[in-house]
Amino acid sequence: MKKNLFVFLSILIIVAFTSLFYSNSIGINLCLFEFLIIPLMIYVNKPVRFNYLSIILLIATFLTAFMTVIIHTPWTISINILLLLTLSTALMYSGFRSYVHVFIESIIRLFTAHFPALSVHRKRRKTSSKSGQMFKKLFYYVFIPLAFLIFFLILYLSASSSFYKQVEPLVTALIQWLENFNLKIIWYIIAGFLIANIALRKVRPIGLYQHDRLSGDQLLRKRKKQYYSYLRTSTLKMQYLSAVIIFSVLNVLILYFNIIDIVYVWFFQWDGSFLKEFVHEGTWVLVFSIFLSAMMVLYFFKGNLNFYSRNKWLKRLTYLWIVQNVFMALSVIIRNYWYMHYFGLAYKRIAVFFFLMLTIIGLISVFIKINRLKSTFFLWRINAFALLLVLVFTACINWNTFIARYNFAHYNQSFIEYKFLAGLDDSALPFTLKTDTELNHIDSVQQNTMPFNTHMDYFWTGKEYQKVMQSKKTKFIKRYQTLNFLEWNVADYITYQRLKE
Repeated sequence: MKKNLFVFLSILIIVAFTSLFYSNSIGINLCLFEFLIIPLMIYVNKPVRFNYLSIILLIATFLTAFMTVIIHTPWTISINILLLLTLSTALMYSGFRSYVHVFIESIIRLFTAHFPALSVHRKRRKTSSKSGQMFKKLFYYVFIPLAFLIFFLILYLSASSSFYKQVEPLVTALIQWLENFNLKIIWYIIAGFLIANIALRKVRPIGLYQHDRLSGDQLLRKRKKQYYSYLRTSTLKMQYLSAVIIFSVLNVLILYFNIIDIVYVWFFQWDGSFLKEFVHEGTWVLVFSIFLSAMMVLYFFKGNLNFYSRNKWLKRLTYLWIVQNVFMALSVIIRNYWYMHYFGLAYKRIAVFFFLMLTIIGLISVFIKINRLKSTFFLWRINAFALLLVLVFTACINWNTFIARYNFAHYNQSFIEYKFLAGLDDSALPFTLKTDTELNHIDSVQQNTMPFNTHMDYFWTGKEYQKVMQSKKTKFIKRYQTLNFLEWNVADYITYQRLKE
């Protein structure tokens, strides 16, 4: 890209970013900015050779940009910005197939994109560029003399009151000018400049790009020299026997554990006691054990043991181990279900479901890797793609309203934690605001239904909740009435209209 074009497009992005976001909260302005910057990224990287990953990233970025206006949650905004960053990398380096590689390269570009010396378009060392000479002159002729001037001025002002009186009007005027000068807009201009660099400047990739292009899904056998053949066969046999013993013992152990889970988890009845330990500690320990199990399988099947002619029984034991771990993941889902049944929905409880879904996908991909002799690159590619789809899906749902509606609809069986519900996003206000009569009824039902004291100091009462929610409603209405066009979003608009009814 020519330097003049880069400068022009950078100025365009800086002006657009500053105009849209200066003194404005995020609203429709984010969507408008992305509808400007994405076509610019496609233009400067033409001809772009789209593959399935770059097409999905493009669609996902536009979709989540649209959803930032519709549901306007911090999670949606965060995922959209992440997708925009990775899309810029996918457009610059056509041919990426693994999202995890695109993500890592994007994180590196956050820092390297601001250094012209790393640009792929930069020519090999000329004597010295005009811009470099200009910065040198500014440094030696302006900044260094100015630094000495300020330093000695401060010394002289401290040493002589007469000198201070003579210079005081000038110093006062300078201080007033600095106070009136809008430093905030400078930060927006700098942010726009950094965004322009990330979006437009193509720097040399760190190596993942070539690794991604050269990697394949199929596992290749590595053959060593002939005089190592006996030693290699002996080592493989030892690894095989060790793996068979390990997976035989562990399969028996996990079978016993799964049987106990069926009895005590699948048909669980809560007596008001150990539910926190049952779910929180138990869930994450089991998730860690499943992850460790997958790593152990990959360790044994990382090399030529995949091609060992007598590995039939090891594969069978490994398949059984993977299936039992999938069953364990289903048991963890049931643990989480019971916790939600008695304590309602929350962000982390929903996240556990998606995390376990990705875990099951990971275990299935490990099964395919062993059965079809796939490479580690295949695992990274498939699981990173699954993660991408899950992130996009979760960014398209307003979980605040979903949680509020579900929890209050199930107050007769699930504990209503007022403190948590009061902290939900403003878009949930139409569903979290209740009358005094409704709250009194909920409190009485909760006291009779829950097998513990719901009036403990930690828990809010309906009166405390009502006081906080009325204050939250007032603040939201005041905030909404001060929004301008660029800060507008559908979620706040619908909430405001419902609160007016």
